[in-house]
Amino acid sequence: MRKTQFYKILFLIIFWVCCAIFSVFYDASLLGFTSEVEGEYYSFSRVLISSIITTIIGASILGSLEVLFFGRILRKKPLGVAILVKTIIYIAFILFFVSITRMYLASAEIGKSMFSADVLALHYDFLFSIRVVMNIIFWGIACGLAIFILHVSDKFGQGVLLNFILGKYHHPKEEKRIFMFMDLKSSTTYAEKLGHIEYSKLIQDCFFDLTDVVANNYANIYQYVGDEAVLSWEFDKGLKNNNCINVYYDYMNVIRGKSNYYDNKYGMIPEFKAGASSGYATVAEVGELKKELAYHGDVLNTASRIQGVCNKYNKSLLISEELEKNLKLDKNFKKELIGSIELKGKLQLVNIYSIEQI
Repeated sequence: MRKTQFYKILFLIIFWVCCAIFSVFYDASLLGFTSEVEGEYYSFSRVLISSIITTIIGASILGSLEVLFFGRILRKKPLGVAILVKTIIYIAFILFFVSITRMYLASAEIGKSMFSADVLALHYDFLFSIRVVMNIIFWGIACGLAIFILHVSDKFGQGVLLNFILGKYHHPKEEKRIFMFMDLKSSTTYAEKLGHIEYSKLIQDCFFDLTDVVANNYANIYQYVGDEAVLSWEFDKGLKNNNCINVYYDYMNVIRGKSNYYDNKYGMIPEFKAGASSGYATVAEVGELKKELAYHGDVLNTASRIQGVCNKYNKSLLISEELEKNLKLDKNFKKELIGSIELKGKLQLVNIYSIEQI
């Protein structure tokens, strides 16, 4: 399990535990810290502890299902459909856990088995009470809100939503980062062959398949520009385990693994070229109606220009010397100095290297 997946599950656990605590205190404020409703008597402390424990267990299961299963199979569905389907499923799970909790509480209070006639009778009355309706509404909102937050977070990019909330980049800051510009080869030819609609579907499929590769290599997707994806790393994360190099070849392996799909659907197997560089960039929040993080600096221009000469040197992955000197490539990669070249828009010559997977 990746760290990002673990953090999503942890967020759901914390969020839903907070919702459970709020629900218990809200009930207590209406009914008193000990309550007797329809013949049931529960102590507040027992209700609170049982709710927290049950919610942790249930949220761990549902969070794992969300991140590892439902989030994947519903990824291509419209946001509203995905939230609705998952909310309905999660409410069913939650009602199950609520039922188990209440049957346990009733069993503990009256001293009989959870599945005894008296306990089942009390639970039957609860299932057809207004409190169940209120629970469904409350947990429906809680589930839908939590899932929506995760989707919005994914929309902004890993960690970006939290940075917006904390105001980390409200004022411009300088960071050392790695940028990679990844572009579809022969895009004009494919666009003319497929037509605009089919070509757009091809781009959708390509970037859909890029998602897990990016997460596995701790990258952020900075921008999609037409048929080009711009990836970014914090400097140390990009260097660790050669993430900034592995991301390209991992992606190509994914494409090759789905070659039959692409060939049957589009009559071609997409190939990408990429250019990468490292250096300092200024990052700041920009815009009001469409707020986003924007990076500015020579490192972006360099990475973009390097990607632009891939065809000239018949190479798929080129990187700057600035990035190469910080990498510790293992025997699985071969590097070759292309030379000192003049990149469009830059006054000084730049040494670039090709990196090939052996």
